[in-house]
Amino acid sequence: MKIEDLKNAPQWLLDADTANADVDILHSTGDVVWHSGEWLGGEWRGLIWRGGTWHNGTWYSGHWRGLIWRGGDWHNGTWHGGHWLGGKWRGGDWHNGIWYGGEWHDGVWHDGEWWRGTWHDGWWYIGMWHGGTWHGVMEHSGRYWLRKSNHSRN
Repeated sequence: MKIEDLKNAPQWLLDADTANADVDILHSTGDVVWHSGEWLGGEWRGLIWRGGTWHNGTWYSGHWRGLIWRGGDWHNGTWHGGHWLGGKWRGGDWHNGIWYGGEWHDGVWHDGEWWRGTWHDGWWYIGMWHGGTWHGVMEHSGRYWLRKSNHSRN
């Protein structure tokens, strides 16, 4: 459904810069589900991203199950597949997908492929590192490589 056709659309969604958006609002919770289209800018505070292209903006929460991320800031949430082409990751959980560039500042990497970019801090459990810049020291614990950090993981 088009954003302008939604009843009770949240203000953050109405304020966003989008193109060809297909979204729904869950009646039971009022949460936003993005099916397809382009996110050109704004603050995402939805529940699930199922497909489409992210060009810019700030991601605050939700579950990414989408296609292409082209830039912007990720602050929290869960990533499930897709292609990261740039931007800053500042927290959350990465579960598979391909990282092609950008900066990782904090969070948990569970699996996936890293091709280039800069890793600053966080937890790396398993995945394929093909290239990029790693700041800090790694330590091996069992079958995982962990990034030594100044904070503990709870």
